[in-house]
Amino acid sequence: MALSALSAGVITPNTTFFGAPTWTLPGTQRRYRDWLKTGHGMLNVTKAIEESADTFFYQVAFEMGIDRIHEWLSKFGYGQSTGIDLNEEYSGVLPSREWKQRVHKKPWYQGDTISVGIGQGYWIATPIQMVKALTTLLNNGKVQDPHLLYSMKQGNHVERYQQPADLPQVGDPKSPYWGIVRNGMYGMANLPNGTGYKLFHTAPYQIAAKSGTSQVFSLKQNQTYNAKMIPVRLRDHIFYTLFAPYQHPKVAMALILENGGGDGVVAGPTARAILDHIFVPQQAPAAAADVPQRESADAQ
Repeated sequence: MALSALSAGVITPNTTFFGAPTWTLPGTQRRYRDWLKTGHGMLNVTKAIEESADTFFYQVAFEMGIDRIHEWLSKFGYGQSTGIDLNEEYSGVLPSREWKQRVHKKPWYQGDTISVGIGQGYWIATPIQMVKALTTLLNNGKVQDPHLLYSMKQGNHVERYQQPADLPQVGDPKSPYWGIVRNGMYGMANLPNGTGYKLFHTAPYQIAAKSGTSQVFSLKQNQTYNAKMIPVRLRDHIFYTLFAPYQHPKVAMALILENGGGDGVVAGPTARAILDHIFVPQQAPAAAADVPQRESADAQ
């Protein structure tokens, strides 16, 4: 969303916004809450990414409008298949005015746009879509299709997988905006104000990350979310997108824990453990040796 807003000219790297605990939709009394009850204070786009500031992106979504949001997120592959060499891929949902009218027989409302601004509401994305979008960010807009096939061998001839030649370029590859967004993700994991600082800043290989939540149900205006007080099946889904090392990325990853709660107490350490296993396997926790064995069919 940040890169889309920068590229569309809705904001600049120096645009500032006061991140209060809530954001009110202009002309209404409808309030949208930030995850941080005290608010964030003055924000620019970099700090908003570092702190996952919902209110900043509510304002960005309001100013962009759903038409421009749909246009830009389509360029990053949302709402469509990624091209991965697997059957039955789900293309998710990238909502638009036309989509809502066709599917729900209702017009699009401004409030719908605000939720999309933080990856919620009608917008549904798959982990592989998020990884494809992330690699587009890492490659300064160069789109690549994800794939599992490495090569094909016939006799003595080996033919390695080649990316399709007609994949598009998103935006200007020389734009400074790519680096601004990546820098925000770095700050999220490595600066004291970042939401992932405690989990990631000690990594010797430098992680950059962005966290988020996907609501299972909508809260009423005066209702407070408390993961400990609701059934597990109704708890938020938690996701992380990460890449490492920051300067020369080798791994891009998306992690989703269904009904993971309201924070990253499980998802964050899980993501860190996976990356540690890749980059510093000698320091990663050993696999449990006493995993219970499934009973055989004969025993049952």
